[in-house]
Amino acid sequence: MAQITYSRTGYQEMPGVPLGTGRSSIELYRSVVRSVQELQPVINTDRVAIHTFRAFCRGVPEIPSNIRNEVNRAKILPTIRELYDLLTWPKGWNGYDALAPDYKAVQYAGHWIELFYQEVVASGQEWIEPNVTASPEGEVVFEWWCGAKGLTIYIGNQSAEYLRDWGANVNTEMEDGYANSPDIRRNLWTWLMSQ
Repeated sequence: MAQITYSRTGYQEMPGVPLGTGRSSIELYRSVVRSVQELQPVINTDRVAIHTFRAFCRGVPEIPSNIRNEVNRAKILPTIRELYDLLTWPKGWNGYDALAPDYKAVQYAGHWIELFYQEVVASGQEWIEPNVTASPEGEVVFEWWCGAKGLTIYIGNQSAEYLRDWGANVNTEMEDGYANSPDIRRNLWTWLMSQ
C-alpha cells in the first residue's frame, strides 16, 4: 500500500499522488481506501484504491476496466457466498434422501454465474440476485422471478440447463433447454426482464 510519511513539518510526498496535493488529498485517499476495503476479500484493496485515487487526482474519466471488473464482481459476492455455502449441506439435507451438493457442480456454477453476470451487465440490463439452492440430485439451482415469469437454472458438473415458465401448465407455459452459450443466456435474461 502507498505509505504516508510524517515529519515535524507535515506530510511528505505519497507515491502515486501528483505533486502539489495537500492534506485534503491525503484525507480523500484514506476515504477511498476505507470504501474499497469494504469490498474485501473479493478485490485487491491497495490496487483499487491507488488506481481510483490516481484517476481522481489526474482527472481520468473512469477507473481502468480491469479494476472496474473486480468491483463489479463484488456485486455478486452474496451469490458466490451462498453458492459455496452449499458445500456444507450434508446428504439428506431435505429430510429425505437428497444428495449433498456436488463439489464439481458448485465449482462450475461459480464460473457460470460470473459469466452470466458479466453478460447481463455488458448488455446494459439490470442484474437481480438469484435464489441459490440445490436439487435432490446434487445439482446447483439458481432461480429468478420477474412478475409472472420464472427462470430456473440447473447446473451439474459441466453443463447448465434452464427451465423458464410463465404459468403452471407444463405443456403450454414452460420451456427447457441448455444454457451453456452466451447467446442463450442473454436471450433468457432478456425474456425474463421483458414486460
